Amino acid sequence: MAIKELDRTVQPNIKPVSKINIPKPEIIELSNGFKVISAKAGSQDLIKIEVIFRAGTRYQSKSLVAKASISNLREGTKKRSSKQIAEELDFYGSFIEPSINRDFASVSFYTTGKHFFKSFDVFSDLLLNPTFPEHELDIFRQKGKQSLLVEMEKVSTLSRMGFYKALFGDNHPYGTFALPHDYEMIERDDLFNFSNKFYKGKGGAIVITGNFDSEQLDFIKGSFASSRFDGQTDEEYILPRIKSNEKKIFTYKNEAVQASIRIGRIFPERTHPDMPALQILNTILGGYFGSRLMRNIREDKGYTYGINSFIVPHSYLSVFVVSTEVGNNFVEHTISEIKKEIQRLKSEPVSNDELNLVKGYMIGQVLRTFDGPFAIADSLAGLFEYNNFDFDYISNTINTINSVTPEQLMELAGKYFDTDSMVFSVSGSQIPDGFTQNTF
Repeated sequence: MAIKELDRTVQPNIKPVSKINIPKPEIIELSNGFKVISAKAGSQDLIKIEVIFRAGTRYQSKSLVAKASISNLREGTKKRSSKQIAEELDFYGSFIEPSINRDFASVSFYTTGKHFFKSFDVFSDLLLNPTFPEHELDIFRQKGKQSLLVEMEKVSTLSRMGFYKALFGDNHPYGTFALPHDYEMIERDDLFNFSNKFYKGKGGAIVITGNFDSEQLDFIKGSFASSRFDGQTDEEYILPRIKSNEKKIFTYKNEAVQASIRIGRIFPERTHPDMPALQILNTILGGYFGSRLMRNIREDKGYTYGINSFIVPHSYLSVFVVSTEVGNNFVEHTISEIKKEIQRLKSEPVSNDELNLVKGYMIGQVLRTFDGPFAIADSLAGLFEYNNFDFDYISNTINTINSVTPEQLMELAGKYFDTDSMVFSVSGSQIPDGFTQNTF
């Protein structure tokens, strides 16, 4: 039988995606307030458990304490030293990954079903019985301070810090940043006090994905129903009022060859009905390699190697950001072109060809967020943190991508993309006209 050759001159038919079959997770709430989200996925002998606490940096009363607490959980317990923890996990083919942002702290545990119970014993030990050894904390101080000193030599770091400081005000937890000397102020008791107060059950979550069985799942539930996770110290932490004073802020960096630019404003929280369409607008502007900002400022003007825009979610709001690095002499030209591209979104409808290209790209990105057990875990964690378990968010996003019109996008751009209300942060060696000098 002859094999029919593929005619590569004929484009295959495009089939729009209207629905994604998301693995339906089981969600239960333990007696101590912890929510357990589990979704069985994948065929390999792998399991991921992510424990999420409402213990981000905005809950700390002293700089760096939240980061130090989550980072040093794995550095020693009442039964194991940091070396023993590392050796046991390595022997079982497991590893632990702490993470922290403004709102949440988490510890991710990756293991195999074969060694699940023995490796989980190590994981639960460090969650329940951390000792925060002084010598390990001293290493954290030294390495952290040196790393931050290196980071603060980068204009990208300085412009990011300046951006959030100008956007929220330096008395708001979203607008403050640790400085190198803050590492010297961390004390061991700070870590005990913070972890005892915030690593509790109420408001926390456990996300479990992979190829687990019912016995393993029940064991995890029973372990986190421990009285140690009693959830009795949870409090409502209301964010202070945002006090943004400066719209154009400049941070000087001596002899910087390039300048870093950040432009943006506060957007609604991810649960807001406008957010799916705002994600489309962001993608058109600077959210992928073929975006308007890339075509204009990289391909046409040659001011930069790369420029992008993105939306950062937080608990009660989001932040829209345009970010790039250019030569010091091109800062004002670049800002002018960014403004022009934003204005185009408000004054010209997007062509159907461009919109269809972006729609195809975004559908692909949504599909990737559920491709494999670990991607599913990240998506479920995001739905817990920023969508209050609104699983309709995914379907609403897909529906918006498929149905939104150029006229609807232009109307939405007029509502949210006002450059006069945006913050402009630049770091480099030459201050642009109209910018206010900033120091850290």
